[in-house]
Amino acid sequence: MRQMYDKAIDFLRDKLNASVVIDEVEKRYRFEHSLRVASIAQEIAEKEGQDVLITTLAAILHDVGKFDTEINEDHGRVSADVARPFLGTLGISQKQEDDIHYCIAVHVDGEAGYDYENIGEAETVSDADNIDRFGVYRIYQTLRWDGIDTMSAEEAIKKYIARIGRLQKYRDDPGLFTPTANRMFCKNLGIQIDFYRDLIEELRRTGLPYASLA
Repeated sequence: MRQMYDKAIDFLRDKLNASVVIDEVEKRYRFEHSLRVASIAQEIAEKEGQDVLITTLAAILHDVGKFDTEINEDHGRVSADVARPFLGTLGISQKQEDDIHYCIAVHVDGEAGYDYENIGEAETVSDADNIDRFGVYRIYQTLRWDGIDTMSAEEAIKKYIARIGRLQKYRDDPGLFTPTANRMFCKNLGIQIDFYRDLIEELRRTGLPYASLA
C-alpha cells in the first residue's frame, strides 16, 4: 500500500505544481492539507474497520482537480474524474477504482453526479476534510483572512464571539459519520474555542482600537 500512496502523492504534487491559476503558497497549502486529510482518514478507517486503502487513496486525491473548475461545489466531481486515469495505473480492481472515484466525487456536497451505493469510506473522506478544516493551522489562516491586524479590538471581539457561538453549535451536534470522526472533530473544535476565548480576553485587555505606529 505504501507504494500506491507514494504514487498518489507524486501525482497530486505534479498536478498542483502544473497549475497556473494558484500561487506557490496555495500549492503548498493544498498539498499539505491533502496529506493531513489522508492521515486523518486513514486513522478513522483503521479504528472503524473500513477499507484503509480506498479511504487513504481517496483522501490523498480528494482535491487533485480543485483548481480545474471555477465552481467550488463541483471540485469533488472534477477531482474524481482527474484521478480516474491515474487510478487505472495502480493495478487495483475495478470495484476499488469505482469506490475511490465515488469517495472523491461526493466529498464536497454528497453528490456524485451518478447513481452509486453510498459507502462509509466516502463519509470518512468528507469527515476528515472537515476535521482538518477546523484544525490548529486553520486558526492562523482565519486570522489572516479576517485581517485581524486591521480591525479594532471591539470589532475583533464581536467577530470572534460570534465565531465561538458557531463552533459551539458544531461541537454540540457534530453529526459526523463515525464515533472516531466525531471525537477528532470535537477535539479540534475545543482547541479553536479555547483559542478564541483567550484571544478575546487579550483584546479586552487592549481596550483601545489598534493604532498605527507610523
